Amino acid sequence: MTNHHQDQQHENWVHRLDRSALWTLVGVIFLFSFAVVITLIAPRYVDSTWTSPSSPYQFQMYEIQDPNFYLSSAATGGVDLMYVHHLKNDFTLLSFLESQYLRIVAPPELERFITRYPEEKIKLASHLLLLREPEGEMRQKADHLREDLQKEWTAKRKEEGKETGLEKINYQIFELYDPKLTEAFSIEPAGGILQNWVDANFEIIDESVKQPYHQDYGVVYVQNPREFRFSTFHYGHDEHWRYDPMGRPVKNLEELKQPLFGFFSRKELISFGEHIFAIEGCWYCHTDQTRTLIQDVVLNGSDSFPAPPSSANEYIYQKITFPGTRRIGPDLSRVGVKRPSRDWHKSHFWAPKTASVGSIMPAFQHFFDNDPRGTGRSAMGIPNHQFEAIYQYLMTKGTRITPPTQAWWLGKDPIQTKEIIEGQRKLQ
Repeated sequence: MTNHHQDQQHENWVHRLDRSALWTLVGVIFLFSFAVVITLIAPRYVDSTWTSPSSPYQFQMYEIQDPNFYLSSAATGGVDLMYVHHLKNDFTLLSFLESQYLRIVAPPELERFITRYPEEKIKLASHLLLLREPEGEMRQKADHLREDLQKEWTAKRKEEGKETGLEKINYQIFELYDPKLTEAFSIEPAGGILQNWVDANFEIIDESVKQPYHQDYGVVYVQNPREFRFSTFHYGHDEHWRYDPMGRPVKNLEELKQPLFGFFSRKELISFGEHIFAIEGCWYCHTDQTRTLIQDVVLNGSDSFPAPPSSANEYIYQKITFPGTRRIGPDLSRVGVKRPSRDWHKSHFWAPKTASVGSIMPAFQHFFDNDPRGTGRSAMGIPNHQFEAIYQYLMTKGTRITPPTQAWWLGKDPIQTKEIIEGQRKLQ
């Protein structure tokens, strides 16, 4: 009798254990399904602005500019960079814009593409044209224009009763020509961190709409493109290259990306920079999220122009999101605005304690290569592709939320951050 009772108790305990395991399994399946619903399905039914590009500017930067903007050393083993646009016929918007000391000559059929000084409305077109030093008949036309401009300037100074000062003004005069190509490469002397963007007082003069982004209220464009040309030379047994306006042009994208040149698109560098941010453990000490707290929006902005709090659409182009939980180092979500200087980041990665007194950040000198010839003027090494990648990645932080003309640091405050932190507006 006793054994039967014990067997029955054991059997009941086993049944209870089986039920507990079953309910545990059901709970795990429920939680997993709930997580899937929250992360994959629910976002479709929330405010679309939180899960889509913040603006046409953000979309165009990531989808139009970054894949077609290339970086490499200005010369093999050098410390300066060369920036190159990949131009595509009927795709890339171009402007040929005169200024007070820059003028353009062109054959009659290309005159309509030029925004003459002092016209304010910018003309844009996707027909692939380029600028060069005037040649043939255009050179004579440029010489006559330069003489006329010089006479006009001298006469104006005399009318104003001022000394003529310099005998000559160094007017830059270029020829606009049609290379009759479907793609070409142009140099970008400004460095390319801030792109040309226009959302007022412009017109696209194409006969028809060539690309969907051409219909946005604002567009990114390339201004006054000049063809990227190069020449090669030998140093020892190695072949090297240098930028040479009189050299030969790059044939195609495949040639540009050959090891000789070492060009990477900004899109490739940003993606690699995100990978470096992960494997180097930067997320362990740095957050990447401006919270709605006053100390965050003011710290990442200012009292007058508080930075907008982070939202999901800032991270939609990232493969990995690093909101972080610890702030041993400063938050990085607005570092592209607060620290845009490439030179500052070079010194900071080379020796953090020098750039930021009291910093406990380790040095990242493996982001630099030694100068084998000892010709570098800098006390640090030559930045390699790892530095360029992490720098380009950091420069996306805070700079692409809204177009430059609507930027919060100009007081535009499109997200109404001040109203949010003062309680005048609630987040939906």
